[in-house]
Amino acid sequence: MQLNQKMMMRLAAIAVIMSVMIMKTNGQNRFVQCCTSVSTKEITLPITGFKYQKRNPPCVKAVIFFTKEGEQCIHWNQSWVREKIQELIISMEKMNSTVSTPLKMNSTLSTLLRINSTISTALQMNSTLSTPLSTSSS
Repeated sequence: MQLNQKMMMRLAAIAVIMSVMIMKTNGQNRFVQCCTSVSTKEITLPITGFKYQKRNPPCVKAVIFFTKEGEQCIHWNQSWVREKIQELIISMEKMNSTVSTPLKMNSTLSTLLRINSTISTALQMNSTLSTPLSTSSS
């Protein structure tokens, strides 16, 4: 009887492990690798690239910066992040201008450009709305 209990415990453990593995995989039978949390700490390592990650639970909305030490998941709505992305875009544009055939802009980059434009517009609107109206007395 004790042997039967050990066998049942092993089967239960295997079932739990299999369940976790199934929940962690996406429809293509591979593990989902994404940022499930983000940092607000500024990166001091040289950044070699970036990509944007959309919110799709358990993944969170993030900018993923590539460094020599690996990927860093960073909160997308910080001024230093936008500045770093602009620097990277400018350096990519400079590289494109020196290449005889222009490189295609990937969807991540075009999405980031739209987000950056939206954020800039929102900031401009916010500063316009927060500026007091001047009153002139005649």
